[in-house]
Amino acid sequence: MPFLTTLFALLFSVASLAQPDEPEKHIVRSHDNGNPYVVVYTVGPEYDKVKEELYYEDGQLDYVGHFKNGKEHGDWIYYWPNGNRKSIEYYQNGAENGTMYDYNEKGEPIIEYKYLRGILIKKKDLTSQE
Repeated sequence: MPFLTTLFALLFSVASLAQPDEPEKHIVRSHDNGNPYVVVYTVGPEYDKVKEELYYEDGQLDYVGHFKNGKEHGDWIYYWPNGNRKSIEYYQNGAENGTMYDYNEKGEPIIEYKYLRGILIKKKDLTSQE
């Protein structure tokens, strides 16, 4: 029985070590009114940046973006001061990749972009009546 207890304790320890670090929040800069301006999230002993947020002075989110291995990776979402989405971008290893959009202040899509590994391959005005 002590063998099983030791085995379970060892397996639990190994499993907990295998869990990824929870990102640690760092307020890098604040507005004069005390609200956060730049917030960075890091993981691991080397403080690898995995996420970045920028805020307007009133506390409204300006944008949020993700990193992997020090490069933009995943979705980056920008917001108008009224809280509506301003644009959305997708990155893969630091290069734009995929379909992205710009939005007007009402949150309606107005321009569509298609990127392939950092190269713009198509831009479409969504407000035109084609």
